[in-house]
Amino acid sequence: MPRILPLSRAFFISIVMLMLSSISSFATLIEVVATVDGVPITSHELNERRNMLIKTTGLTMTSENTAQINRDVLQMLIDDQIKISAGSKVLGSQMQIVEDNADNLINQTFSQNGENPNDVLRELNIPREIIRHKFKADILWASIINNRFEGQFANARAEAEIELSQLEQNLNEPHINLDEIVLLPEPGRNYAATINLANQMVNAIRQGADFNRIAQQYSASGSAQSGGNIGWILVDNLDPELAQTIMPLQPGDITDPIDRDGAILIYRLSGKRENGMADPMETQIALTRLLYPLAANDDATRLEAAAKIKRNTKDITTCDELENLHLSYGSGLAFNLGILPLYSLAPELRDMVAPLDKGEMSEVIAYKEGMAAFMVCDKQAPQINLPDLDALELNVKNRYFSVLSSRYLNQLRREAVIDIRKSF
Repeated sequence: MPRILPLSRAFFISIVMLMLSSISSFATLIEVVATVDGVPITSHELNERRNMLIKTTGLTMTSENTAQINRDVLQMLIDDQIKISAGSKVLGSQMQIVEDNADNLINQTFSQNGENPNDVLRELNIPREIIRHKFKADILWASIINNRFEGQFANARAEAEIELSQLEQNLNEPHINLDEIVLLPEPGRNYAATINLANQMVNAIRQGADFNRIAQQYSASGSAQSGGNIGWILVDNLDPELAQTIMPLQPGDITDPIDRDGAILIYRLSGKRENGMADPMETQIALTRLLYPLAANDDATRLEAAAKIKRNTKDITTCDELENLHLSYGSGLAFNLGILPLYSLAPELRDMVAPLDKGEMSEVIAYKEGMAAFMVCDKQAPQINLPDLDALELNVKNRYFSVLSSRYLNQLRREAVIDIRKSF
Protein backbone atom coordinates (compact mmCIF):
# COMPACT_ATOMS: atom_id res chain seq x y z
CA MET A 1 0.00 0.00 0.00
CA PRO A 2 1.52 3.34 -0.97
CA ARG A 3 2.58 5.49 1.96
CA ILE A 4 1.41 9.14 2.03
CA LEU A 5 4.42 11.26 2.78
CA PRO A 6 3.94 14.22 5.14
CA LEU A 7 4.26 17.67 3.68
CA SER A 8 7.48 19.37 4.49
CA ARG A 9 7.17 22.42 6.74
CA ALA A 10 8.65 24.66 4.03
CA PHE A 11 6.25 23.35 1.41
CA PHE A 12 3.28 23.83 3.79
CA ILE A 13 4.32 27.41 4.50
CA SER A 14 4.68 28.13 0.79
CA ILE A 15 1.13 26.84 0.17
CA VAL A 16 -0.25 29.04 2.98
CA MET A 17 1.62 32.09 1.66
CA LEU A 18 0.26 31.45 -1.83
CA MET A 19 -3.29 31.25 -0.46
CA LEU A 20 -2.84 34.45 1.53
CA SER A 21 -1.40 36.15 -1.54
CA SER A 22 -4.44 35.09 -3.60
CA ILE A 23 -6.84 36.34 -0.94
CA SER A 24 -4.94 39.63 -0.75
CA SER A 25 -5.03 40.03 -4.54
CA PHE A 26 -8.78 39.31 -4.58
CA ALA A 27 -9.32 41.88 -1.83
CA THR A 28 -7.53 44.53 -3.82
CA LEU A 29 -9.73 43.79 -6.83
CA ILE A 30 -12.96 44.38 -4.88
CA GLU A 31 -13.13 47.54 -2.82
CA VAL A 32 -15.85 49.51 -1.10
CA VAL A 33 -16.51 52.60 -3.23
CA ALA A 34 -19.29 54.04 -1.05
CA THR A 35 -21.53 53.30 1.92
CA VAL A 36 -25.16 54.30 2.49
CA ASP A 37 -26.12 54.25 6.16
CA GLY A 38 -23.34 51.72 6.65
CA VAL A 39 -24.38 49.46 3.77
CA PRO A 40 -21.40 49.03 1.42
CA ILE A 41 -21.42 49.45 -2.35
CA THR A 42 -18.48 47.61 -3.89
CA SER A 43 -16.43 48.11 -7.02
CA HIS A 44 -17.81 44.76 -8.21
CA GLU A 45 -21.37 46.09 -8.01
CA LEU A 46 -20.30 49.27 -9.78
CA ASN A 47 -18.65 47.31 -12.61
CA GLU A 48 -21.64 44.99 -13.04
CA ARG A 49 -24.16 47.84 -13.03
CA ARG A 50 -22.08 49.81 -15.54
CA ASN A 51 -21.89 46.73 -17.76
CA MET A 52 -25.68 46.42 -17.51
CA LEU A 53 -26.12 50.06 -18.48
CA ILE A 54 -23.84 49.83 -21.51
CA LYS A 55 -25.10 46.45 -22.74
CA THR A 56 -28.81 47.26 -22.46
CA THR A 57 -28.83 50.83 -23.75
CA GLY A 58 -26.27 50.81 -26.56
CA LEU A 59 -24.49 53.84 -25.09
CA THR A 60 -20.76 53.84 -25.81
CA MET A 61 -18.06 54.58 -23.26
CA THR A 62 -15.38 56.97 -24.48
CA SER A 63 -12.42 58.69 -22.88
CA GLU A 64 -14.60 61.80 -22.61
CA ASN A 65 -17.59 60.24 -20.85
CA THR A 66 -16.15 57.34 -18.81
CA ALA A 67 -15.77 59.36 -15.60
CA GLN A 68 -19.30 60.75 -15.89
CA ILE A 69 -20.82 57.32 -16.57
CA ASN A 70 -19.01 55.97 -13.49
CA ARG A 71 -20.41 58.85 -11.41
CA ASP A 72 -23.89 58.24 -12.80
CA VAL A 73 -23.73 54.51 -12.09
CA LEU A 74 -22.50 55.10 -8.54
CA GLN A 75 -25.35 57.56 -7.95
CA MET A 76 -27.83 54.99 -9.33
CA LEU A 77 -26.52 52.42 -6.84
CA ILE A 78 -26.69 54.90 -3.97
CA ASP A 79 -30.25 55.90 -4.88
CA ASP A 80 -31.29 52.26 -5.26
CA GLN A 81 -30.05 51.53 -1.75
CA ILE A 82 -31.93 54.55 -0.40
CA LYS A 83 -35.12 53.42 -2.18
CA ILE A 84 -34.82 49.81 -1.01
CA SER A 85 -34.14 50.91 2.57
CA ALA A 86 -37.14 53.24 2.55
CA GLY A 87 -39.32 50.63 0.88
CA SER A 88 -38.31 47.90 3.33
CA LYS A 89 -39.49 50.04 6.25
CA VAL A 90 -42.89 50.63 4.67
CA LEU A 91 -43.45 47.37 2.79
CA GLY A 92 -41.34 44.91 4.77
CA SER A 93 -44.10 42.30 4.96
CA GLN A 94 -44.60 42.43 1.18
CA MET A 95 -40.98 42.07 0.08
CA GLN A 96 -41.54 38.63 -1.43
CA ILE A 97 -44.26 40.08 -3.65
CA VAL A 98 -41.86 42.84 -4.68
CA GLU A 99 -39.18 40.24 -5.51
CA ASP A 100 -41.68 38.25 -7.58
CA ASN A 101 -42.81 41.39 -9.43
CA ALA A 102 -39.18 42.28 -10.15
CA ASP A 103 -38.61 38.81 -11.62
CA ASN A 104 -41.76 39.12 -13.73
CA LEU A 105 -40.54 42.49 -15.00
CA ILE A 106 -37.18 40.97 -15.93
CA ASN A 107 -38.95 38.22 -17.88
CA GLN A 108 -41.12 40.76 -19.73
CA THR A 109 -38.23 43.08 -20.51
CA PHE A 110 -35.78 40.45 -21.75
CA SER A 111 -38.17 38.19 -23.66
CA GLN A 112 -39.87 40.73 -25.89
CA ASN A 113 -39.28 38.57 -28.95
CA GLY A 114 -40.12 35.24 -27.33
CA GLU A 115 -36.58 34.45 -26.14
CA ASN A 116 -35.74 32.83 -22.82
CA PRO A 117 -34.84 35.84 -20.63
CA ASN A 118 -32.06 33.90 -18.89
CA ASP A 119 -30.49 33.13 -22.27
CA VAL A 120 -30.68 36.82 -23.22
CA LEU A 121 -29.05 37.88 -19.95
CA ARG A 122 -26.36 35.22 -20.36
CA GLU A 123 -25.60 36.46 -23.87
CA LEU A 124 -25.36 40.03 -22.56
CA ASN A 125 -23.19 38.79 -19.66
CA ILE A 126 -25.50 40.44 -17.11
CA PRO A 127 -26.18 38.59 -13.83
CA ARG A 128 -29.92 38.36 -13.18
CA GLU A 129 -29.37 39.60 -9.63
CA ILE A 130 -28.02 42.94 -10.91
CA ILE A 131 -31.18 43.55 -12.93
CA ARG A 132 -33.40 42.30 -10.09
CA HIS A 133 -31.81 44.76 -7.65
CA LYS A 134 -32.57 47.72 -9.93
CA PHE A 135 -36.14 46.62 -10.70
CA LYS A 136 -36.80 45.92 -7.02
CA ALA A 137 -35.75 49.49 -6.17
CA ASP A 138 -37.96 50.88 -8.95
CA ILE A 139 -41.03 48.91 -7.82
CA LEU A 140 -40.58 49.88 -4.18
CA TRP A 141 -40.07 53.52 -5.10
CA ALA A 142 -43.17 53.70 -7.27
CA SER A 143 -45.21 52.25 -4.42
CA ILE A 144 -43.72 54.70 -1.89
CA ILE A 145 -44.44 57.73 -4.07
CA ASN A 146 -47.99 56.59 -4.87
CA ASN A 147 -48.76 55.96 -1.20
CA ARG A 148 -47.00 58.98 0.26
CA PHE A 149 -48.52 61.44 -2.19
CA GLU A 150 -51.89 59.77 -2.56
CA GLY A 151 -53.68 63.12 -2.31
CA GLN A 152 -51.81 64.59 -5.28
CA PHE A 153 -52.86 61.60 -7.39
CA ALA A 154 -56.49 61.68 -6.23
CA ASN A 155 -57.81 63.36 -9.37
CA ALA A 156 -55.84 61.22 -11.84
CA ARG A 157 -58.85 59.04 -12.73
CA ALA A 158 -61.06 62.05 -13.40
CA GLU A 159 -58.37 63.65 -15.56
CA ALA A 160 -57.97 60.39 -17.47
CA GLU A 161 -61.72 60.26 -18.14
CA ILE A 162 -61.60 63.77 -19.57
CA GLU A 163 -58.64 62.84 -21.80
CA LEU A 164 -60.41 59.72 -23.06
CA SER A 165 -63.53 61.73 -23.85
CA GLN A 166 -61.43 64.24 -25.79
CA LEU A 167 -59.76 61.46 -27.76
CA GLU A 168 -63.11 59.88 -28.63
CA GLN A 169 -64.64 63.18 -29.72
CA ASN A 170 -61.63 64.25 -31.78
CA LEU A 171 -60.63 61.09 -33.63
CA ASN A 172 -60.10 63.05 -36.85
CA GLU A 173 -57.89 65.66 -35.17
CA PRO A 174 -54.10 65.21 -35.07
CA HIS A 175 -52.84 62.89 -32.31
CA ILE A 176 -49.29 61.87 -31.47
CA ASN A 177 -47.82 59.01 -29.45
CA LEU A 178 -44.80 60.18 -27.46
CA ASP A 179 -41.94 58.63 -25.51
CA GLU A 180 -39.85 60.69 -23.11
CA ILE A 181 -36.59 60.71 -21.23
CA VAL A 182 -36.51 63.15 -18.30
CA LEU A 183 -33.06 64.01 -16.95
CA LEU A 184 -32.51 66.00 -13.78
CA PRO A 185 -29.19 67.28 -12.39
CA GLU A 186 -27.87 64.87 -9.74
CA PRO A 187 -25.36 65.16 -6.87
CA GLY A 188 -22.62 63.82 -9.17
CA ARG A 189 -23.86 65.56 -12.33
CA ASN A 190 -24.52 69.29 -12.53
CA TYR A 191 -26.75 71.06 -15.04
CA ALA A 192 -24.01 71.45 -17.68
CA ALA A 193 -23.03 67.78 -17.38
CA THR A 194 -26.70 66.78 -17.64
CA ILE A 195 -27.05 68.74 -20.90
CA ASN A 196 -23.89 67.05 -22.17
CA LEU A 197 -25.26 63.61 -21.21
CA ALA A 198 -28.54 64.38 -22.98
CA ASN A 199 -26.67 65.29 -26.18
CA GLN A 200 -24.70 62.02 -25.97
CA MET A 201 -27.96 60.11 -25.59
CA VAL A 202 -29.53 61.82 -28.59
CA ASN A 203 -26.49 61.01 -30.75
CA ALA A 204 -26.43 57.41 -29.55
CA ILE A 205 -30.17 56.87 -30.12
CA ARG A 206 -29.94 58.32 -33.62
CA GLN A 207 -27.20 55.77 -34.30
CA GLY A 208 -29.28 52.85 -33.03
CA ALA A 209 -29.06 52.86 -29.21
CA ASP A 210 -32.19 51.67 -27.39
CA PHE A 211 -34.40 54.64 -26.40
CA ASN A 212 -36.67 52.56 -24.16
CA ARG A 213 -33.87 51.02 -22.12
CA ILE A 214 -32.07 54.35 -21.76
CA ALA A 215 -35.36 55.76 -20.45
CA GLN A 216 -35.75 52.78 -18.12
CA GLN A 217 -32.33 53.34 -16.57
CA TYR A 218 -31.91 57.11 -16.64
CA SER A 219 -35.31 58.83 -16.79
CA ALA A 220 -36.63 60.50 -13.64
CA SER A 221 -40.24 60.23 -14.85
CA GLY A 222 -42.75 57.62 -13.76
CA SER A 223 -42.91 56.61 -17.42
CA ALA A 224 -39.41 55.08 -17.07
CA GLN A 225 -40.88 51.70 -16.08
CA SER A 226 -42.76 51.57 -19.39
CA GLY A 227 -39.67 52.53 -21.39
CA GLY A 228 -40.60 56.22 -21.42
CA ASN A 229 -43.95 55.91 -23.20
CA ILE A 230 -46.49 58.60 -22.29
CA GLY A 231 -49.14 57.49 -24.75
CA TRP A 232 -51.43 59.22 -27.23
CA ILE A 233 -51.91 62.96 -26.87
CA LEU A 234 -54.26 65.31 -28.67
CA VAL A 235 -51.95 67.81 -30.39
CA ASP A 236 -54.21 70.70 -29.39
CA ASN A 237 -53.45 69.86 -25.74
CA LEU A 238 -49.70 70.25 -26.23
CA ASP A 239 -47.75 73.32 -25.29
CA PRO A 240 -47.64 75.30 -28.59
CA GLU A 241 -43.85 75.57 -28.54
CA LEU A 242 -43.49 71.82 -28.01
CA ALA A 243 -46.05 71.08 -30.72
CA GLN A 244 -44.03 73.22 -33.12
CA THR A 245 -40.97 71.06 -32.34
CA ILE A 246 -42.74 67.69 -32.44
CA MET A 247 -45.09 67.93 -35.42
CA PRO A 248 -42.44 68.10 -38.19
CA LEU A 249 -40.93 64.82 -36.89
CA GLN A 250 -41.58 61.44 -38.47
CA PRO A 251 -42.33 58.36 -36.29
CA GLY A 252 -39.05 57.16 -34.81
CA ASP A 253 -37.45 60.62 -34.83
CA ILE A 254 -36.29 62.22 -31.60
CA THR A 255 -35.92 65.82 -30.53
CA ASP A 256 -32.77 67.56 -29.44
CA PRO A 257 -32.63 68.05 -25.65
CA ILE A 258 -35.26 70.52 -24.40
CA ASP A 259 -34.94 72.52 -21.18
CA ARG A 260 -38.13 72.74 -19.11
CA ASP A 261 -37.57 74.58 -15.82
CA GLY A 262 -34.20 72.93 -15.22
CA ALA A 263 -35.29 69.44 -16.32
CA ILE A 264 -33.83 68.20 -19.61
CA LEU A 265 -36.29 66.32 -21.81
CA ILE A 266 -35.82 64.19 -24.91
CA TYR A 267 -38.93 63.16 -26.84
CA ARG A 268 -39.42 60.45 -29.44
CA LEU A 269 -42.39 60.51 -31.78
CA SER A 270 -43.71 56.94 -31.82
CA GLY A 271 -46.86 57.53 -33.83
CA LYS A 272 -48.83 60.21 -35.61
CA ARG A 273 -52.50 60.19 -36.62
CA GLU A 274 -54.22 62.74 -38.80
CA ASN A 275 -57.73 62.63 -40.29
CA GLY A 276 -58.38 59.41 -38.35
CA MET A 277 -55.56 57.60 -40.20
CA ALA A 278 -52.51 55.96 -38.65
CA ASP A 279 -49.04 56.71 -39.95
CA PRO A 280 -47.55 53.93 -42.13
CA MET A 281 -44.45 53.98 -39.93
CA GLU A 282 -46.56 52.33 -37.20
CA THR A 283 -46.78 49.21 -39.37
CA GLN A 284 -45.77 46.11 -37.39
CA ILE A 285 -43.31 43.76 -39.10
CA ALA A 286 -41.83 40.38 -38.16
CA LEU A 287 -38.19 40.86 -39.17
CA THR A 288 -35.40 38.33 -39.64
CA ARG A 289 -31.71 38.66 -40.50
CA LEU A 290 -29.48 36.37 -42.52
CA LEU A 291 -25.84 36.86 -41.59
CA TYR A 292 -22.73 35.57 -43.32
CA PRO A 293 -19.74 36.01 -40.96
CA LEU A 294 -16.47 37.38 -42.31
CA ALA A 295 -12.99 36.89 -40.93
CA ALA A 296 -11.61 39.66 -43.16
CA ASN A 297 -13.25 42.99 -43.90
CA ASP A 298 -11.70 44.12 -47.19
CA ASP A 299 -13.79 45.12 -50.21
CA ALA A 300 -12.96 42.02 -52.24
CA THR A 301 -14.05 39.68 -49.43
CA ARG A 302 -17.28 41.59 -48.91
CA LEU A 303 -18.11 41.54 -52.64
CA GLU A 304 -17.43 37.82 -52.84
CA ALA A 305 -19.64 37.15 -49.79
CA ALA A 306 -22.45 39.32 -51.19
CA ALA A 307 -22.36 37.41 -54.47
CA LYS A 308 -22.50 34.09 -52.61
CA ILE A 309 -25.52 35.22 -50.57
CA LYS A 310 -27.35 36.31 -53.73
CA ARG A 311 -26.70 32.93 -55.33
CA ASN A 312 -27.82 31.04 -52.24
CA THR A 313 -31.01 33.08 -51.78
CA LYS A 314 -32.08 33.23 -55.43
CA ASP A 315 -34.86 30.67 -54.96
CA ILE A 316 -35.69 31.35 -51.29
CA THR A 317 -39.20 32.73 -50.68
CA THR A 318 -39.95 31.89 -47.03
CA CYS A 319 -38.40 32.75 -43.68
CA ASP A 320 -38.04 29.06 -42.78
CA GLU A 321 -35.88 28.49 -45.84
CA LEU A 322 -33.85 31.59 -45.05
CA GLU A 323 -33.35 30.47 -41.44
CA ASN A 324 -31.92 27.15 -42.60
CA LEU A 325 -29.41 29.02 -44.76
CA HIS A 326 -28.58 31.40 -41.88
CA LEU A 327 -27.87 28.43 -39.58
CA SER A 328 -25.67 26.83 -42.20
CA TYR A 329 -23.49 29.98 -42.27
CA GLY A 330 -22.69 29.44 -38.56
CA SER A 331 -22.62 33.04 -37.35
CA GLY A 332 -24.17 32.07 -34.01
CA LEU A 333 -26.26 35.26 -34.02
CA ALA A 334 -30.04 35.39 -33.69
CA PHE A 335 -32.06 35.04 -36.87
CA ASN A 336 -35.40 36.36 -35.58
CA LEU A 337 -35.28 40.05 -34.66
CA GLY A 338 -38.85 40.07 -33.37
CA ILE A 339 -42.13 41.81 -34.16
CA LEU A 340 -41.64 45.56 -34.04
CA PRO A 341 -42.96 48.81 -35.51
CA LEU A 342 -41.13 50.30 -38.46
CA TYR A 343 -40.47 53.54 -36.60
CA SER A 344 -38.38 51.72 -33.98
CA LEU A 345 -35.72 50.67 -36.50
CA ALA A 346 -32.53 52.63 -37.11
CA PRO A 347 -33.14 55.08 -40.00
CA GLU A 348 -31.04 53.27 -42.63
CA LEU A 349 -32.58 49.89 -41.83
CA ARG A 350 -36.06 51.40 -41.66
CA ASP A 351 -35.71 52.92 -45.14
CA MET A 352 -34.45 49.60 -46.51
CA VAL A 353 -37.18 47.32 -45.13
CA ALA A 354 -40.19 49.68 -45.22
CA PRO A 355 -40.96 48.95 -48.94
CA LEU A 356 -40.69 45.17 -48.47
CA ASP A 357 -43.78 42.98 -48.42
CA LYS A 358 -44.17 39.67 -46.62
CA GLY A 359 -41.62 37.17 -47.93
CA GLU A 360 -39.43 39.77 -49.62
CA MET A 361 -35.74 40.18 -48.85
CA SER A 362 -33.57 43.27 -48.76
CA GLU A 363 -30.35 43.90 -50.61
CA VAL A 364 -27.19 42.45 -49.10
CA ILE A 365 -25.38 45.01 -46.96
CA ALA A 366 -22.18 45.18 -44.94
CA TYR A 367 -22.89 44.64 -41.26
CA LYS A 368 -20.54 44.86 -38.29
CA GLU A 369 -20.37 41.05 -37.95
CA GLY A 370 -20.28 40.31 -41.69
CA MET A 371 -22.66 40.57 -44.65
CA ALA A 372 -26.40 40.66 -43.91
CA ALA A 373 -29.77 40.58 -45.61
CA PHE A 374 -33.20 41.07 -44.03
CA MET A 375 -36.52 39.40 -44.78
CA VAL A 376 -40.01 40.48 -43.68
CA CYS A 377 -41.90 37.40 -42.44
CA ASP A 378 -45.15 39.22 -41.65
CA LYS A 379 -46.51 42.73 -42.03
CA GLN A 380 -49.57 44.21 -40.30
CA ALA A 381 -51.03 47.62 -41.13
CA PRO A 382 -51.47 49.88 -38.06
CA GLN A 383 -54.85 49.93 -36.36
CA ILE A 384 -56.55 52.87 -34.64
CA ASN A 385 -56.94 51.70 -31.04
CA LEU A 386 -57.79 54.16 -28.29
CA PRO A 387 -55.91 53.69 -25.00
CA ASP A 388 -57.97 52.30 -22.14
CA LEU A 389 -58.83 54.32 -19.05
CA ASP A 390 -56.25 52.57 -16.83
CA ALA A 391 -53.44 53.40 -19.26
CA LEU A 392 -54.51 57.05 -19.40
CA GLU A 393 -54.73 57.21 -15.61
CA LEU A 394 -51.19 55.86 -15.35
CA ASN A 395 -49.98 58.47 -17.83
CA VAL A 396 -51.59 61.23 -15.75
CA LYS A 397 -49.89 59.93 -12.59
CA ASN A 398 -46.56 59.74 -14.39
CA ARG A 399 -46.76 63.44 -15.20
CA TYR A 400 -46.79 64.22 -11.48
CA PHE A 401 -44.30 61.52 -10.57
CA SER A 402 -41.02 63.12 -11.63
CA VAL A 403 -41.51 66.26 -9.53
CA LEU A 404 -42.77 64.43 -6.42
CA SER A 405 -40.14 61.71 -6.76
CA SER A 406 -37.27 64.17 -7.15
CA ARG A 407 -38.30 66.19 -4.10
CA TYR A 408 -38.68 63.18 -1.84
CA LEU A 409 -35.51 61.49 -3.05
CA ASN A 410 -33.51 64.65 -2.37
CA GLN A 411 -34.95 64.69 1.14
CA LEU A 412 -33.91 61.09 1.76
CA ARG A 413 -30.46 61.78 0.32
CA ARG A 414 -29.99 64.59 2.86
CA GLU A 415 -31.11 62.34 5.71
CA ALA A 416 -28.92 59.38 4.73
CA VAL A 417 -25.28 59.03 5.80
CA ILE A 418 -23.52 58.68 2.44
CA ASP A 419 -19.77 58.12 2.37
CA ILE A 420 -18.30 58.18 -1.15
CA ARG A 421 -14.81 56.68 -0.91
CA LYS A 422 -13.81 56.69 -4.58
CA SER A 423 -13.96 59.68 -6.88
CA PHE A 424 -14.10 59.57 -10.67
